[in-house]
Amino acid sequence: MKGSRTTERIDVFIRLIGLIFLIIGISIAYFTATTPIIPQISPIYYFISILFIISGLVALISKLD
Repeated sequence: MKGSRTTERIDVFIRLIGLIFLIIGISIAYFTATTPIIPQISPIYYFISILFIISGLVALISKLD
């Protein structure tokens, strides 16, 4: 069964947001790894990047019914 045009647009929008979150998460992890910062703070940035990556991946693989 084919979804309506609005559902398809929302699906594309959610996937685009997921891709943006994935890119943000990867870039935060990369810049945290290559920037000399206080070691006590770096796990917080890694945790934030993991949250972005996981939410981006979930948005990329999700499907609206």
